[in-house]
Amino acid sequence: MSQVSTSELLAAFDFTSEATVGAKDALISGAPFQVWLDPVPASRLLGICRQRMRTLERRGVPTSGAAECLESLAERGEHGLLVAYLDDRQRKGRYFRLYLDPHPLRVIGCIEVAISPIV
Repeated sequence: MSQVSTSELLAAFDFTSEATVGAKDALISGAPFQVWLDPVPASRLLGICRQRMRTLERRGVPTSGAAECLESLAERGEHGLLVAYLDDRQRKGRYFRLYLDPHPLRVIGCIEVAISPIV
């Protein structure tokens, strides 16, 4: 896999949550995204994600989907996952962090972060 298209990423969502609904809407609306194609162990991503969530909570930044995402990452142990970012700040002031199983391409976690729109 050399890159991921919008349609491939949309097809990778196989569960529905508040965060995934927002992410799919952003993709359909043309929000820019990037998928890093080098797998990272889920255990490493779990530690990074926990720290980021603590920081966002301390700063009072609203998020959605964090608990489910952390649980999903914890279940995968050392399994290699891809990380993606979806930037919908221009339109709705939202930023999404996605975690994907690369084989087959499937979103296993999605966190929505409310950020002020870029002006």
